[in-house]
Amino acid sequence: MAHPPDIYSDNTLQEWLDAVLKSNKGIKLDFKTIESVGPSLDILKKKALESGINRPVWLNADILHGPNVPGFIEVVNATSFLNLIQEKFPNATISPGWQVLYVSLLPNKTYTRAMVEDMYELLKNVTQKVTFPIRAVMGKNAWPHFKWLLEQSPSYSLTLWQEKDDPVTVEDLLFIRDNSQPDQIYYDIYDPVLSAFKEVAFQPNRSRRFYSGGNLIDYFKPRNSDGIYIQWHSIDNRITLMTLLKEGDSGMIVVPVGETQSNPGVPTVDGSDVDFQLQECLDLILVSPKPWGIYLKIKSQELLSPSLALLKHLNERKFLYNPTWINMDVSYGRFATPGYIGGDQFIKEINKVFPYVTIAPGWPKELLVQGYTKPLVEDMTSLFKGLWQEVSYQLQAVPLGKSLLAIQMLQQSSPRHSLTVEHQLEQGSYMTGYKGLILVRGRNTDKVFYNLHKDYSSNFARDVFTS
Repeated sequence: MAHPPDIYSDNTLQEWLDAVLKSNKGIKLDFKTIESVGPSLDILKKKALESGINRPVWLNADILHGPNVPGFIEVVNATSFLNLIQEKFPNATISPGWQVLYVSLLPNKTYTRAMVEDMYELLKNVTQKVTFPIRAVMGKNAWPHFKWLLEQSPSYSLTLWQEKDDPVTVEDLLFIRDNSQPDQIYYDIYDPVLSAFKEVAFQPNRSRRFYSGGNLIDYFKPRNSDGIYIQWHSIDNRITLMTLLKEGDSGMIVVPVGETQSNPGVPTVDGSDVDFQLQECLDLILVSPKPWGIYLKIKSQELLSPSLALLKHLNERKFLYNPTWINMDVSYGRFATPGYIGGDQFIKEINKVFPYVTIAPGWPKELLVQGYTKPLVEDMTSLFKGLWQEVSYQLQAVPLGKSLLAIQMLQQSSPRHSLTVEHQLEQGSYMTGYKGLILVRGRNTDKVFYNLHKDYSSNFARDVFTS
């Protein structure tokens, strides 16, 4: 029994097991070479047959290359490790990890979606419980990938672990706890961080550290998980925002993002009589104790990158714990239209600057005369197929009324995709948009949201629940 950098020990596995079985502790074996796995499992099996093992057994090995580790570094052979467990000691929790390198004074990459998907492909058919060891200092920035992994099986969990000098923070641990179920996360963390984390985690009524790219239903928790109960509010200046923050209760705040002649290239709240910069607007929203979501309706592609940079800055300062959507009408394929940002460029810029958002694309308005036709829908869903972010397609109620097939195609495109239907005063009367609103109401009420003028919202709720 030894842990790197040591490779030799006078403590045999048999002696160690005898000592552990006299305690009230569980058993975790951390294999550093494939050669040690078979003989160790033989000893475990023999011990189980002789006297029984009445406690959890975890079997751990690094079976894939992880962040910052070059490919020539040896890892435990994944196929052999998993096969030996099934053959010799299947009554255990499997703990398959990545070989990881982290140096605090150097730039460090984190776990990628490809790394996580590769691990899932190896483990997707095992029947045991599986806990994936994650280096805690890298967990937050890879959270959407691990959240996806946890969603693949109720038998999956994560074990957050720490090297002695890793700069793990209480905030990082709270973030992961607040975006998962308590029984999905284990903590192999040193004091004093662990003790401080426990003290804060169990405080009543503390603020939740929500993932900015997370699902609206999870954040607002509306009645019956129905998106119709989530309110949407449009603001266009400091006064309307301050009034909303004071008098409103919750909801998505739609912020039109433009620029002024006096400050070109600086994101501001479009339509404001005075210079009301996006930075100040976001600061005011984020200090509010009420549950607000942020919807940035960006008017030009020149403002996309600086708007995302503001969000990145707020996230790095651990201020951004609100659901955040990025909206632009895009040009792509058979709906390619001059004057709009290319769909590929829209995605590329988000992933380059700040990817932890819900992506909310719309179609060029001038192409919707015939409604959301099959070519428009096919090319849009093709563009966003395979993204790991949440995607919500932005639809206008009036042309949607001509588009039953489009609704069905969009709702079937991906379990991570949703629809948001907009209908405002400038788009027509309530009744001109009613058909589109009611057509989308049929099913998946947790995947449809309604960005409506407040009068239209009241009318629609009345019609839905009294008809």
